[in-house]
Amino acid sequence: MKSVFKNSIVLALLLLFSSWGFAILPEGEISLKGNWKFNLGNNPEWANPNFDDTQWDDIYAPADWEGQGYRMYDGFAWYRKNIKVDNKYAERVSYLELGYIDDVDEVFFNGTKIGQTGKFPPFYSTGYNNFRKYLIPNHLINYEGENVISVRVYDSQLNGGIVKGDLKIKFEGLKLPLDINLEGEWYFNKGEKIDLEGRDQIIVPGLWENQGYYRYDGYGTYSCDFFVPDDLNINDLVFVVGRIDDADKVYINGKFVGSTGRYGEVVGADFHLEARNYFLAKDIVQHGKNTVQITVWDERWDGGIVEGPIGLITQEKFRKYWMSQRQN
Repeated sequence: MKSVFKNSIVLALLLLFSSWGFAILPEGEISLKGNWKFNLGNNPEWANPNFDDTQWDDIYAPADWEGQGYRMYDGFAWYRKNIKVDNKYAERVSYLELGYIDDVDEVFFNGTKIGQTGKFPPFYSTGYNNFRKYLIPNHLINYEGENVISVRVYDSQLNGGIVKGDLKIKFEGLKLPLDINLEGEWYFNKGEKIDLEGRDQIIVPGLWENQGYYRYDGYGTYSCDFFVPDDLNINDLVFVVGRIDDADKVYINGKFVGSTGRYGEVVGADFHLEARNYFLAKDIVQHGKNTVQITVWDERWDGGIVEGPIGLITQEKFRKYWMSQRQN
């Protein structure tokens, strides 16, 4: 690992706690197997948590919709399910697992998009053989209240729908208390630089193979804007970048922050297992609008910013979090 800043501290923490150390708490889960509300068609309003779906059909998931009265139907359909989440999970990392969907899906939690696998027409790309696991940002969850999961599905041929797998919300270890959370939609394009005309929107974290770049190996560039409030100390920040497959170079406001892995080399090393943290110099971040660019080199198989958390946190919170993990 190389960086112009204090990455030796980060490396020591990583050696102490392995990846993110989230296994210190017993896992919990909410099963999503069973009846969902279901309707044929493609109306974006159906992602709205306030939409009235009481007149929709009931359908069992996981199972293909052909076996439940929709024989030989190919095209768009939506699933919706209401759930409650206990407040005891408020400090945990939350994932939505939807097994395998045939062919393409787009998933919303309380109206906010949290993931996608495959690409919808007219630039169709199937994702039927990809396991769906999407991070649910904690701020989207109504603890002790109603939550709505909405899933837009497109099937091109043969069987369709949420077809198999163990459907659930899974709660893992304690979340890192980020001051600025950057998980969600970013811009993405192939190549080593930002391409304003050729860029696409992509969910971070998430494999780029699952989001229209199947079997792509090489360079990919992520970018997004973020805003820093006046009351956040910009001289005391750590940029947490999650886990990247394989190597990365990170820039904020055009200034180099750090890198991990052998960028641009085919080496067969295990850099994709390392979580990235970069301690920021005093002149990197500014109050107000900032721009981050992460250029990733993937030498083979999976690629991209594949696992969170991703965002900014004060050094004090960062140290306290890892010390609490060590004590547990």
